[in-house]
Parts: sequence; C-alpha cells; structure tokens
Amino acid sequence: MLTRPAFILVTTAIGLSAATSFPSITYSTYLRDHFTPTAIATDSSGNIYLAGNAVVDAPGSQTTVLVLKLNPTATQYVYTRFIGGSVNDSVAGIAVDGAGNAYIAGVTNSPDFPMTASTGSTPPGSSQERSYVAKLNATGELVYSMFLGGATNSFAQAVAVNASGAAIVSGTTVGTSESPYLTEVNPAGTAIVFSTAQVGGSALAVDAAGNIYMSGTTGSLTYPTTPGTYQPMFPVFLTCIAPCMAQFQGYNQYVTKVDPTGTIIFSTAVSGTGNTANNGLAVDVAGNVYLTGVAGVGYPYTVTAPTAPTSIAFGKLETPALPFLTKLDPLGQDVLYSVPVGGAGVTVDANGSAYAGGILGSFANYNISATLPALANLPAGCFTPEATVGQQAYAAQVDSSGDVTGAQFIGGSTLQVNGVALAGRTLWLAGATEKADFAFSPGVMFSENLQVAALAGAYLGAVNFSATAPAAGTPQIGCVVDSGELEPTGPVAPNQLITIFGNGLGPATGVAATNYTTTSLGGVSVTFGGTAATLLYVSANQINVAVPMVPNGRPTVMTVTVNSVPSAQLEFPVAVANPTMFAVPGGFQFNFGEFDVAALNADGTLNSATNPARLGSVIQVFVDGLALSPQSPGVPSALLSGGGFVVAGYTQANPFVLDVSLEVPSSAANFACQGVNTTTVCRAGFFFDLETYLEVYLGTPLPTGGLGFGGTVYLNPASVSTMGRSSR
Repeated sequence: MLTRPAFILVTTAIGLSAATSFPSITYSTYLRDHFTPTAIATDSSGNIYLAGNAVVDAPGSQTTVLVLKLNPTATQYVYTRFIGGSVNDSVAGIAVDGAGNAYIAGVTNSPDFPMTASTGSTPPGSSQERSYVAKLNATGELVYSMFLGGATNSFAQAVAVNASGAAIVSGTTVGTSESPYLTEVNPAGTAIVFSTAQVGGSALAVDAAGNIYMSGTTGSLTYPTTPGTYQPMFPVFLTCIAPCMAQFQGYNQYVTKVDPTGTIIFSTAVSGTGNTANNGLAVDVAGNVYLTGVAGVGYPYTVTAPTAPTSIAFGKLETPALPFLTKLDPLGQDVLYSVPVGGAGVTVDANGSAYAGGILGSFANYNISATLPALANLPAGCFTPEATVGQQAYAAQVDSSGDVTGAQFIGGSTLQVNGVALAGRTLWLAGATEKADFAFSPGVMFSENLQVAALAGAYLGAVNFSATAPAAGTPQIGCVVDSGELEPTGPVAPNQLITIFGNGLGPATGVAATNYTTTSLGGVSVTFGGTAATLLYVSANQINVAVPMVPNGRPTVMTVTVNSVPSAQLEFPVAVANPTMFAVPGGFQFNFGEFDVAALNADGTLNSATNPARLGSVIQVFVDGLALSPQSPGVPSALLSGGGFVVAGYTQANPFVLDVSLEVPSSAANFACQGVNTTTVCRAGFFFDLETYLEVYLGTPLPTGGLGFGGTVYLNPASVSTMGRSSR
C-alpha cells in the first residue's frame, strides 16, 4: 500500500496579533492564457481592473496591451480592450478614478501606437522605445493617449491619478545612463503640467492634498535625498552578478515625497547592507508610507527576522533574501515597523491595516526560501522544492502596529503576484503563472485551454480578511499536492493519487486502508463532484486519496468531510492524464530541475548515489497519474523514453500506479550525465503520447499532443550489467 505516513510538522504561529483575522480564499483561477497581468486596481463599486501584456503573435513573441474590467465578483467581463501597434507594446501600471476611468502607462516599440494628442514626443523609431500614458472611460473607450519623453528612449513604470483627474506617470529614461522621471498630464490629456528628471520610481501614490509619493530601487548614490530623514545617505556596498567577474555598487530602496508642483518634501533611503528591491508602495490617510519588496542582509527589521538560507540561493546564482513590509512615519524620519512578510505589492485600508501580496522562491535575482513567521501554521509539505525554483504565492494582513493578523497561502509552483488591490477587506491579487497547479474556487471563470503542460497565463485571486472563524471541527486544507513528487497538483486526472495537507483532517493517530476500495476511513471521506474517492491514508495533518473517475473536460469540486463536518470546497480542472514519477522526498536536483526517482535496481534495492544501477541493467520506476481505470491492463506503446533509456515493459502495481521497467543505457557514451563523486547522476526522461493513449482506450484520436515527465537516477559508468534485457 502506498500510504506515505505524515512527515510534516505543524508549528504554532509566530508574530500573530491577538486580534487574529480568519482569511479565506474567495476567488482563485487561471483566468486567461497568453496574458500576463502586471497591475490591478479596483473602483469604489468593487469592479476589478487588470492591465497586462497579451501575446498576439506567439511565433514572433509579439505582445500588446490588454485591459480587462470585471464585475465585483469577477464572474463576467465588463469590457476587454486591446491597445497597441504593429511591434511590441507593454503596460506597467493602472490607476482608476472615482468615475471608473482607467489610466495606464507603459512602453511601446510601435511607431503606430494609437495617439490622440501630441506633446512634442516623437513615435519610436527602429529599435527605440517610448513611454506612453492612456485613459479609458468606464466602458473601455479610449479617451486619450500620448507619448512621453520627447525623442529619448524611456519606459513608464507606474501611474497614479489625483483628485482632479490628472495622471501622474513615473519611469526611467535611457541614454548614456538611466535616470528617473516624473510627469503630470492635465485631465484632458492634451498637455504636460510638469515634468522632472530629478526624481521618479517604479511605484506611485497620491494623497488627498495632491502630494505625490514614489518608491523605487537604484544602484546610484546620487539619487536626491534630504537631510533629517530616516536614511539620508545610501548605504555603500559592493555586489556582483554570478559568476562575479566584477563588482559594483549594490541596489538600494528609496522613497520620495513631492508636493503637487513636483518640489521635494522629503526623500530617503530605506535599505540594509545588501541588495534591496522595492516592489510596492502605499500611503494611508495620515500620510504614513508603506513599502514592500525583498532584501538581502542588514535590512532594518523591527522584529527578529529569520535567516535566509544561502545554499539554495547560491546554487541558483541568486541573492538569499527575505520579504519586507515597512511602515515609515509621515515625515520620512522613523521606521514605525518593519516585518518579514509580503514582497509583492501593498495596499492599506482606512484603519491603517496593510495588506500585502507575498512570494516564496525566485524573484528576479533573489531567492526567498526562509521559513517565514507569518506562514508558521502552514504544513511543511506545502513548501515544495519547486518554491526554490519557481514561485509560490500568499497574502497577508498587518495591523497598524506591525502585527501580522492573518496570512493565507495560495500555492502554485510558478505563481508570481504582480499587483494587489483592496475592495473592502478583500484583497485581490493578480499575477502570472505557467501552470494551473493551484486550487480554484468553485464557479470561477477560467481559461478554456487549461492543460497539464506549462502554458503561460494570468492568475486572479481574492482573499477575504473579514471572514468569520470556521466552526469547531472544520477541516482546514493547507494545500493539495501530487503524491508522486509532492508538488502542487492541477489539473487532476482520474485515479491520480494526491495528498492533502492541513489541520484537523482526521484522527490524531494515522490510519491506513487495507484495500483499494475504502471510501470512509477514520471518520474521513473525500468527494470529487459528489463521487466518493478511495482513501489510502488519513491523519490529522494528511490525507492520501485517489481521484475517482470524474468526467474529463470540466472542473470537479473537492470536499473533505471529517466526522460529518465538511471543509471549504476547492475546484480542480480535470485532465485525461497527469503523469509523474514517485520521487525521493528531499531529493530535488537543481541542476536538472528534477527529483531523484524512487527507483529499484535490478536486485530490488533502492537506487541512490551510494547504490547506483549498472549500465545495461533494468530498473523499476513507478508512475502516478496514468491509469484510466482500475481495470486498465496497462498503457499502450505510447510511453517512450529518451537519453538512451528504453521502456522494457510495464505492469499495473495497483489500480493507481504503473510499474515501469526501464533499461539503462549499455554505454556511458549514449547519454549525457553529470558526475557526483564516483557515481553519475542521469535524467531519465519520458514522453507520453496522449493521442495514441486516447485512441487506444477511448477510440478517440484527439490532436492533444503529449506529456513529458521525468526524474533523475544514479548510474555507475564503470559497471556493466551481465543480465540480459527483461520485460514486465
């Protein structure tokens, strides 16, 4: 029986306020493929606005600007507006005024980008780029659009709108060196009110008095700062980009406040003694400033921060980093709090509570792999090795004193939050993902092109921080992973084995099933679309379950019930197959981007670096997510292998797992491997021909392509097997 007893440890939350909230995901979806949201906003009615880059010519990688407006529940589009020219166009920011007008800013390479006004700026020529700003009315019609920056290459990075309807744009001009700029456009979009090349940033905010705030990241020591502020001198330190052939001044964060005419009120650095990258800015009604991003060593936290592990980051040529959420007083003189949370956008409510999007894993040249206090209650099994290669997302709320009052894990393995916006106490998050490997909310809109293979697209989610506490005994699901590699799962496939991690999921002492037909175990049951699922193992923190024969082509809703108390429902897309190999826990190979496979050598012993397989021998690997039904005798000759490995045979180990005999190459010259001491580690890759699979089992030859999956095994290049080829 494949039970995999619980190996996780659930710890007590650290740094949570006594006034703890109970956040819950109310919306989560892979909204649209070939679209990357870069910014999000909400209006006073709760409508949601997304601005991002849409691929319009995949072979040529051409992108254009796409602005979406959704109703307050994100159940339908109010408008969909493409804006662009004949080359490449992108958008960096969006802001919305009280009338529902949307303002966007970004960069274009298109000389025919739609323009309604001339401000003396010229269209981009060949290999040139121009900043632009545009305004859409409440129905998505173009009100105005103009180039910014004259004849100089530039790119806009942020946009805000003041009470009079004037757009404020900030970005960077590119010449012999880069320099920031700040520009205000009149409400009609016909003239520049002021423009300065002295200050600027990648994030903007405007207060009720019309004062403008900007934050950003700079490697310059000459960006203007003012005396008497928190950090009037930028920290001086050297950094490098691996493999460190040369060093240069590191990157610092700053925040600047100017009056409505662009005159500096204060400007200060907020950095440590290592690289600091700003990724968000907000201002409350009292003028307090909130900054978020990621930072290396020496950042000025006001609490004890965890240590960022170095081995993973250095192995990936990245900077070990932690997220930060920092609150600065209205004069820019004092840090009121600085806590290790967030890093991916920030907003603030009328009570001074801050809400931040969070990221784990790789971000630019940073790696955030530390165990964060805000996520201390999350089961360890939810932190997958992919988080150090890709990205996982979460959301957090911090009260006015700097105490984390709630955090909600979202998951994924390639999910990067690019922006957040608040509607009441619901935080909307938008970002990019290459996989739909996170749970959906029931009834959401989603892309019709969902698949197991990677497909870049848009994530949209919402976390309600005013939800009531769940009833006593309610199962709390932390995450859902594939049982083979223990990575985030989605879509799911019939008879795929998945593992649910969380709290209150079952009995305190784990119980394993004694057969493959058990649907109720230890007071626990799991259903998909109302169909009872086979349970293999249940405990308080873990459930191993097989997805039942749910219909392909439409999503299925999963519910966990413990002692008659149901969990919140999660929805998953359904695929015909979602193959993975069972892996060795903790055996992720960063150089291959794969796991060590749980393989058996020809003598039945476990393959490992100290027990490698002989060349020419036959090893066994175990595949999850390929069995169409318990009666399936195996798969047709659609399971192939490359790199010198050959599929010698296969049999059904149980109704849910395929036992594959894999012949190791007979010569080290037949494949490319990497040495590990005196052993060689090699990637055993598979390609699953889904078209043939469907045609044989369903009689339906669908043009669906194939699914690639694989893992790593250890071989002894100096030892050749004397055993002949066998089949199973």
